[in-house]
Amino acid sequence: MNFVVSPDEVRTAFGLTAVAYFPRYSTPTNQLDDRTALVLSSIGLPDTEWFMCKAGLRADDSINLTQWYGDKGTVPKECTDWLVLGMLADTTLALAPDTGTVYALGDGETDLLHTPIHRDVESLVHALTKFQILQQELEDHDNADTEDRIDALRAEITEFDPLPFEDENSQWHLTFEEVIDGIW
Repeated sequence: MNFVVSPDEVRTAFGLTAVAYFPRYSTPTNQLDDRTALVLSSIGLPDTEWFMCKAGLRADDSINLTQWYGDKGTVPKECTDWLVLGMLADTTLALAPDTGTVYALGDGETDLLHTPIHRDVESLVHALTKFQILQQELEDHDNADTEDRIDALRAEITEFDPLPFEDENSQWHLTFEEVIDGIW
């Protein structure tokens, strides 16, 4: 299978020790489709200070969303089989294994709020990798054109998957604004 981002690109952007790979399971309880499982096992998920994949969190924490959020409120029925992927800044991201969609989670008054943020794990890894590359470039060069570079990256990510910037309150919008403001 061909992916928009290669394992080499991810390793080059994040380094060998900052990429977590997930084993492929061939058991009847495996809920992931082949494409999602292949991305997670061959390309992996970055694990940095601004995106902590589940592999970077405490080992005894469950990846099951119901167990993860069980003590914080009610998990909607459609989310009970979802898997926690990690944290993008302060936002928990979860995978709906039946559709492959990645959701941003938030605490509502009584229920867990969930908004699609990536159409699939491939899109998430693509956006994370491109953002990491931009961060490295901004550190190495004059930041005079930061806003133009952020706008170009936003367009590139949106061309592949419009979901990261579809919601004006998404973590991606907030993160990009913080980079422009010099917070990152």
